[in-house]
Amino acid sequence: MAAGLPQQGMLDQVNQLWSMLDDMSQTNPESYQKFIKRHLQEGLEQCAPPEPHTCVETRILDPEEDVLYINLCGWSRVPAPESDSAPVPLSAGKLEKLNEGNEVYKLVDVAYNPRVLKRGEEDGIEMDQLIRLAMKYIEQQYEVRLTRSYELASYKLKGSATRMKRSLSGPAKPNPQTPESGGSLLQQIRCLRVEGEAESSPSIELFTEKGSRPRKAGFIEVLSSTELEPTPVQTPSYHLSVSKDENGRATTIQLNVHLPEVSSVSECDLAISQDDVLIEVQDRYRLHLNLPESVDEESVNAKFNRSRCVLFVTMPVL
Repeated sequence: MAAGLPQQGMLDQVNQLWSMLDDMSQTNPESYQKFIKRHLQEGLEQCAPPEPHTCVETRILDPEEDVLYINLCGWSRVPAPESDSAPVPLSAGKLEKLNEGNEVYKLVDVAYNPRVLKRGEEDGIEMDQLIRLAMKYIEQQYEVRLTRSYELASYKLKGSATRMKRSLSGPAKPNPQTPESGGSLLQQIRCLRVEGEAESSPSIELFTEKGSRPRKAGFIEVLSSTELEPTPVQTPSYHLSVSKDENGRATTIQLNVHLPEVSSVSECDLAISQDDVLIEVQDRYRLHLNLPESVDEESVNAKFNRSRCVLFVTMPVL
């Protein structure tokens, strides 16, 4: 055992605890049962590993474009918010670049308290806020810029469960050699470890603004509740038309989007698939449209007219 209190003193306190529990079992069996059940449940929850909940796919735009997956996990070691209006804590692992066969991508694991994710299951808006909070954290922590759009994967976890647990737990740290002198007897007993045993709990810090604390993987970040509120964006005015050949077959889809106060195409985040188009200008505009015809996404052409503040998107039909 690690030496903290003198051995005899520690044995005396342990004996005192057992004597107290023994007396409680005789004089108040109901309270004794509640006490034991509560602490067993707390122990089980604290020892439980993180569980995968939702996998989010998005894209890194800067400093270099890449596919990013975010594994949202539930973990009892992450504290729940103190109230509905309190900041929401999260714990995150490091940003990793992985190679699976022909697929190369980046991946971050983010953990919330399970009760937080449960509320997200019941409220789509709240889940969207949790996802965007994780994205905001990744941007600040790893100095990258992400697209504002994301997709929910059909699976809960990208990569292996073993890698995810290792990422969130962080590197093993040596245990303190002495329990804190303050606190309850139970708290002191919890500090005792077999010599050389590693502890895998994540380190915890409060993070309120970029650069205020040293950065490291696996810490708990608390952002102000105002940052959870999504920035209101507008749906811009637009005109969508379909050009057809002499046989009436669709050949091209033309989308013109009016974006006042935008001065360059570099401010626009354009994502096009065969069936839909998403245009976003950070904190200002968002337009998502389902296309009337399947288009050749590899042959799309986009131009921006500065004088008219109009984005012209030409999409050849497959």
